[in-house]
Order: sequence, then C-alpha cells, then structure tokens
Amino acid sequence: MRWAANLSMLYSRLPVEQRAAAAARDGYSYVETWWPFAQSAPATEEIDHFCSTLRHAGVRLAALNLDAGDPSSGERGLLTDPNHEIRVRTNLESAVEILADTKCSILNALYGNRIDGQDPGYQDRLALRRLVGIADRVAELGVTVVVETLNAIDSPRFPLTDIGDTAALVTEAIAQSGHGNIGLLLDTYHLQTMGVDPVIAIGEYGPLIRHVQFADSPGRGRPGTGHIDFYCVTQALEAIGYSGFIGLEYDPSPQG
Repeated sequence: MRWAANLSMLYSRLPVEQRAAAAARDGYSYVETWWPFAQSAPATEEIDHFCSTLRHAGVRLAALNLDAGDPSSGERGLLTDPNHEIRVRTNLESAVEILADTKCSILNALYGNRIDGQDPGYQDRLALRRLVGIADRVAELGVTVVVETLNAIDSPRFPLTDIGDTAALVTEAIAQSGHGNIGLLLDTYHLQTMGVDPVIAIGEYGPLIRHVQFADSPGRGRPGTGHIDFYCVTQALEAIGYSGFIGLEYDPSPQG
C-alpha cells in the first residue's frame, strides 16, 4: 500500500507552505491535499510557490481536491451550484497548472450541497455536465477524476451519502465522457458512519474505485481509534488488485 499524508488534516495547524516539509520529516513520500488556496483561481506565482514546496520537501502529490468552498461553514463543493459557472471553470484551469507541474494523477471533484430554491434534478444534471467536462479537460494529463460519498451527519445537505448513488453517477459520467477517466473515491470514515461496511463496499464497487482514504469511525480519528477493522479493509483492497494510493485523512488530535 502506498500511503499519502493528507496535508489539510494531518498538518492543519501549520501554514500551507510548511506542510509538505512536515510530512517529509514524518517519513511520507506521498501527500494529498484539499484545495490549498484562499482563492479559487490564485495567481500563477502562488501556484508555483505551492508546487515548489512539494519539490523541495521531496514528496509527490498523489491527489488534489478542487475548490469545495469553505468546509468549516458547511460547503461541500461547487458542481451543483448554478451560480458558480465561472468559479468552477477558472478553478479547474488553476488545478490543471498544479496537475501538470506535479504529475498528480487524481483530482477529487466534490459534488456540492443541495441549493435552496433550485430543482434537485437540474442540480444533478448540471453537476453531471460539469463532472464530465472536468474529466475531459484533464484526460490529456493522465488524470482521473474521483467522486466521493460523504455522510449525512457531517454533511446533511449533501446528496451523495449512499455509495450506490455515487457509483451510479460515476457510471453515467463514464458513459458520457470521451475518455472514461472517472471513478470512485472510497472513504472508510464516511461509509462506516452511514452504517456501510467498507469491506463490503470494496467488494461490490471495486472496479470503480480509483482512490481510497482512511480514517476511523466514530470520530474520524487515526485508524485503530474506532470500530473499523483496517486489516480486513486492506485485505479487501488487495483482493480486488487495488494499486492506487491510500490517503490518510484523519484527525490526528488525541480525541480525534
């Protein structure tokens, strides 16, 4: 298994420019991150500086999130929001700069919450169109776009809280895409919180899984602090021939 330290969770107390070096000191060769800028479309100089912190630390970027808004205020992505067409497009171009510089091969496109006053069906069609467009845009870079199932407790307005629904979306997006570079992000914490055994989910949706994240449940703490049997999870991943990265996206605090 290739482990990738999630810079946004494990090193959240450090400034962004210090996180890669901290991960390297802890022995990690691979990292992943949420969108690391305050703006959706930062200046090229900011992007270059971020990428240089990875190079200088000697770590490889395994996965990058697109702009998802402000997670602390409950925002969970932009794809469903009709008001963010320009923001989605310009953010994607900034992400392309990072992907090209770092050779990162996984891009996490967070779906987005339900928007009040908008038809849910329209939101889903819009998100599908944007997802396919994002995948087609990054295909030439060898990048796979992944979609994540969250849990309804932490994200009550997020529509993709059933991995079956997420898999159906991914399957439809693959059918509409010109390249098929779309897959599932399987997060053990979110699944277990929804009462789904990650081992069973891996067995059922294995062909679609392109990225995995580990955190225990309850609490989103370090593996071993909750009820998930991570030995069985890793065995299930090996059984399906999973060869991607496992992002460590957990709360490192003692109570986490």
